[in-house]
Amino acid sequence: MLAGTMIIPAHALAQSTSPRPAIRLERLSLDQVLAVAGRLIDAGRYDDALVLLDRLQADDAGGVERDFLEAMVAMARKQYPRAEALLRKILSRDPDLVRVRLELARTLFLEKKDEDADYHFKLAIAQRPPEAVIKNIARFREAIRARRAWRFNLTIGIAPDSNINSATDKERIDILGLPFKLDPSGRARSGTGIIAGGEASIRLLRNTRMPLYIAAYGRAVRYPDHDFDDIYVGAEAGPELRLSGGRLRVAATGLERWYGGRRLVTSLGGRLAFDKVIGGKWGIEASLAARHNAYARRDDVDGWDIEAGLSANRALSASTLGFAYGSIQRSIANDHGQSNWQARLGVGVLKEIGWGLRPQFGFEVGRQLNDAPLGLFGTTRRDWRLQASASLYKRDWSVAGFAPSIRVIWSRTFSSISLYDQKRLRAEFGITKAF
Repeated sequence: MLAGTMIIPAHALAQSTSPRPAIRLERLSLDQVLAVAGRLIDAGRYDDALVLLDRLQADDAGGVERDFLEAMVAMARKQYPRAEALLRKILSRDPDLVRVRLELARTLFLEKKDEDADYHFKLAIAQRPPEAVIKNIARFREAIRARRAWRFNLTIGIAPDSNINSATDKERIDILGLPFKLDPSGRARSGTGIIAGGEASIRLLRNTRMPLYIAAYGRAVRYPDHDFDDIYVGAEAGPELRLSGGRLRVAATGLERWYGGRRLVTSLGGRLAFDKVIGGKWGIEASLAARHNAYARRDDVDGWDIEAGLSANRALSASTLGFAYGSIQRSIANDHGQSNWQARLGVGVLKEIGWGLRPQFGFEVGRQLNDAPLGLFGTTRRDWRLQASASLYKRDWSVAGFAPSIRVIWSRTFSSISLYDQKRLRAEFGITKAF
């Protein structure tokens, strides 16, 4: 707290619109003035409190405490955008202020910015507040999940990529034990594309016993050489059921993908997804999906994919969120050599570090084991996959809820068949949803 004294003239408060008698303050310390302003707010004397807070602002005094008290006045008067701006300003200086984050979460909830509110409630609970506060946060998060009507996210930007065709950089490969020189067109190529992606969902009849969930998503990457353009769109729809304190979604799914301007694959199937908030602290989601893939120009890889996944997230501190996920997939293709088992495990963490910056780091390891040798190679495919990612965005530069971001992803595949051995480094510079 800043030290010092200040004089608030008696006539300054006498000009307040409050009908109550003015309070005379003479030579009080900064701490005392802030304490008086807080008591005025508690008493509902908002105009009197603002006289003090405005004078502190004019004298460039009070800092975080002054901004917080003004935010409380804005909250009381239902001026939620003003309260949100002040609370975000404070957190940009010190992301670990739990009380401020809780008030921001509550403000966002009252603004019906549910996804943003849920994010801040998750972080606030990490500091182990009193049990009564934890239960209250849990109620808020359940209310958010119950009333969430729609969701929308958008990412656009540019993407330099060291391997736009997901190919090997090896000059020679072995076919049936004999070395062959690989054509340059079949080796890894670099390029820079324009990306645009988004997702949107809506819950209809959400106040009934069985809401209807509808979602659509898609992503497009276009390069100067359109032979490597990659576009997909997908959708899912189905009812939601309340189950064991969580939500079970039963959905039909569909996806269409184009590569190089031509249809690549059509996937149709179904998906079960269960999500739940446990004690207001843990967020978990489990899923089971089955889909049939029909490729446009390759019958050998047509078939079924069956995948089970589990993910969890929990706040590690008032400014740090950790997450982990895992999945196992069984692919059954027409060609026995293309059938395989795949598994992956990933962990990550995001951290708010002040100045509106939020870095995020992740690491994933994957394994693929095919059932039988691939005809051309006479070898059964065995892959290890590694991926590391880092991203950063600047929250306080947001416009209409979107902020500038940068993401870098490194991946490496080690394969028993040299054609599938590859490495890749790509980046994405753009704008994305800001919490």
